[in-house]
Formats: sequence, C-alpha cells, structure tokens
Amino acid sequence: MKNITAIILIILLSVSFALGQGALSINVWPSRVDISVVPGESRTGVISVDNKGKEKTQVLCYITDVGMDIYGELLFPEGGTLATSCESWFLVNPENFFLSQGTNQKIRYTLKVPDNASGTYLASIFFHTKPQEGAKNSGSRLSVRVGTLFVINVAGTGHKDGELSSLSLHNTVKATTAQVELGVLNKGNVLIRPKGTVEIKTNDGWTVDKLIINDDNQAVLPNSERIFRIPLVNIKPGNYNLVAMVDYGGAEILSGETMVNLVATEVPRHDWPIPQSKGPIKISGKAAKPIEPVVKLSPEEIKSLYSLATKQYTAGDYQSSLSTWQKLLKADPGNTTARKNMERTKTKLDALKKIKG
Repeated sequence: MKNITAIILIILLSVSFALGQGALSINVWPSRVDISVVPGESRTGVISVDNKGKEKTQVLCYITDVGMDIYGELLFPEGGTLATSCESWFLVNPENFFLSQGTNQKIRYTLKVPDNASGTYLASIFFHTKPQEGAKNSGSRLSVRVGTLFVINVAGTGHKDGELSSLSLHNTVKATTAQVELGVLNKGNVLIRPKGTVEIKTNDGWTVDKLIINDDNQAVLPNSERIFRIPLVNIKPGNYNLVAMVDYGGAEILSGETMVNLVATEVPRHDWPIPQSKGPIKISGKAAKPIEPVVKLSPEEIKSLYSLATKQYTAGDYQSSLSTWQKLLKADPGNTTARKNMERTKTKLDALKKIKG
C-alpha cells in the first residue's frame, strides 16, 4: 500500500508560528501596512523575515488578494478577481530564498498605483516555506505560511455608501444563547467600520436591553456585505421589536426595525431573569419589606430621565445623578445600559468619599 503524503499548511496573518519542537518557525515584520497614496504614486518598503526554527528552510514569496466572507473571515484568492485587488501593483525581491537557522532576510517591495485608482485596495504578501519531512515515518510533510497585510487608501478619492441588508434573530437550538444578526452592505469603494446599537423593546415600547454593534471596530470591505452577530444575555423568551441605528461614516445614519420571537429553546433557562414576587417575602420566619410597585413611565419620560442623569453626572452632581438612575430603573428595570451607568456613578461617589475621608 502506497504511503499517502499529507501537506499540512499552517496559514497565519500577523503572527509568527512554531511547530513541534521549533524545527519550523518563521516570523514576519511588519504584520500589517496601512498606506495612504495618490493616483500614479510609487512606494517602496521592506519586510523582514526571520528563521526562528532549528532547520534551514527555503521560502517562496508571492502576492494574493484579500477578501472576506459574510461573517468576517479573511479570504486570500489569487488571480486579481476582486474589486479591491491590487495584486498587480506589487513587485517583490527576492521572490525565492533560503534562510539558515537564526538568520534574517530583507524583502523589498515596490507598489505602483494606477492613475485611475480610487478608494480602498487590499493585498497580502505571503511567505511560504518549502514542505519538510514531519515526524519520522509519519509520511507527512510540514509547511508554514505567514504574511503581511496591506490596506491601501487612495487619498481624495472614493465614496462611502451603505445600507442595512438584514436585521433578525439567529434561530438555533444548538446555540447556548440566541444572537441578533445585523447585516451591513458596503455599496461604496472604501473600507467602513460601522458602529451603533440595537435596542430590544417590548411591544409596549419598554427597552429591555441595548446591544452595541461592532464593539471591536471590525471592517466591512468595499462592495461587500458583512453580518455582525451579537449574543443575547438574560432576555426572557417572548415577542420583541429590534430597533437598529448604525453610523458607517457616510452622509446618513442607517436605521431599521423588525419584530422577532425569542423562543424558550434558544435561551438557557438559567439565563432568564428571576421574576419578582408581588407580595412580602418570608425569610427565616420573618416578613421582609414588600416589594415596591413598578412605576409606569412612558418611553419619552424614560428618555428624559436618561438624559437628565447623564447631564448630572457630566456636571459632577453624582448624588443627583445616582437618584435619577435609581428612579429610571424602578420604571425600566431591564435597562442594562442605565444600570451600568448607575454602578459607575456609585463607584465615583465611593471614590470621592475615600478622598474626603
């Protein structure tokens, strides 16, 4: 029976990698290059490749496009097929070289920007080691690929244009928590980093939670769509309205609204809020104080209280701000943003007391 040779390709961006006992390891610096250019301009630069392993290795250098799937995973197609392709702009020297243990190779790159270039372009210069024999008698061959990511913006060109492509609840009984899915379509030719919120509201207008969109500032590539997933925590099953507000840096704020049904199988039972009792609670035979009735306020009144508490905090009137946050939360106990702000106000008051004390 013939031995089957398996080539294990370790694909990495922005990091070095050591395999096994360090026999195969290379490091590339810089891992990312952001460049602002003008049409017709030429640029040169240097990438440093280090052999951190224990063996001499042969390295092949080549250029690929950079794409992204709908959930944000990077893709590296070859052939210059993407709208953001700038593979043909680059020349590298040398393209093929040997690295002995502990040695370094400087790779010089040159890029020439076409006169008609406009917007954002992406590419990656990859360094791929020649496959080497793996564990003895295993029949495997091992290789490493690391690269430098290039993001090239042509100054004074391009346009931003976006829209919300979807807003829904990710329905899966396998997930530990349900997820809100928000799709952003980048119809322009420059990279955008959308930010915003999705409010979860009951049918009568009460805000249960406010979710932050793209808190880690991820990108949506030109002429592409990306779906952001935001987990729901401590949301009781039921019918809700999702209200999205998104700023992508363009001329308008994107907004969207939809009704969803969160079913019991999508949320672990231990994540549900514990309902409050309507009567006295007995502890060790003694009756506790009755729970105060929930004060009903309109959404406009809730919004007004939120604004007042924020202004009081900004003005340094932390005690008044705390009282306003507490009043707001009596009427809207599910408002997690207000609760976080109240805790921050308490922390500020405690710090001031320590200073004065």
